[in-house]
Amino acid sequence: MKIRVRTVVILALLLLSLVVIVQNTELVSVRILFWDLVMSRSILLGSSIAVGVIIGFLLGRPWRRQKKYVRIK
Repeated sequence: MKIRVRTVVILALLLLSLVVIVQNTELVSVRILFWDLVMSRSILLGSSIAVGVIIGFLLGRPWRRQKKYVRIK
């Protein structure tokens, strides 16, 4: 079984993120525009990581698309 370097890096980052999230459980106050929110720091970290992963995935997609070439006769 051959494991790619990319897979190992993703798993290591996932494990590191999980450790950081689990260790930060105290409540924090967050101000977003007009709202003042009080939430667990682990929820804030987890949601920030999730948003970052989604944005990275969406921004990475255009480079993976196959370019369609128009054949001129």
